[in-house]
Amino acid sequence: MKKYILHLVLIACTTGAFGQTKGLADELYEEYEPKPYVSGFSFGGSLLSALPLDIDFANGNFERTLNGEIKRVQWLRISDERYIKEVSSEWERFLNKARYKKVPIEDDDGQDHILFIRGSRTRFDEAHFLIREDASTILLTFYGDFTLTKTLDED
Repeated sequence: MKKYILHLVLIACTTGAFGQTKGLADELYEEYEPKPYVSGFSFGGSLLSALPLDIDFANGNFERTLNGEIKRVQWLRISDERYIKEVSSEWERFLNKARYKKVPIEDDDGQDHILFIRGSRTRFDEAHFLIREDASTILLTFYGDFTLTKTLDED
C-alpha cells in the first residue's frame, strides 16, 4: 500500500513540475474568450523569442527603463456596447480579488486605463492592462520577467 501511495505522489509531483504554469488571469481568459461579444487571442513560445523588451520612457525628471523577456501575450476585447460596462467591471473586480497590484495610468486623452501587476512595482512577472475606451474595452496581458529601473534625467 505504501508503495502505491509513493507512486501516486511521485506522479503528481512530476506532472506538476512539467505542466505549463498558468497565471491567475487565465481563468478570466478561459471564461470570456468563447463569448460571442468578446474577441481574443493568445500567443507565446518561439513567436516571442525574438522580442526582448527594452523600452525607455520619460516621467517628469526621471527616465524609466523597462527590461525583460515576454513569454506569453493574451488579449481580450469587448466591442458590443451592450456588454462593455458590465464585463469591464467584472474584469476589474476579478483582478482586484486576485490581489494584483493596481497602478492607475494617466492618459492625455482622459481615458480610464489601469495596470495590474503581480510582483513589486519594479520587478514583476504579469502585467494586465485594462484599457477602457468609448467604443470598446481591452484587457491586454503580458507574462514574463520584467524589471523597471528609474534614473534621473539630467539633460
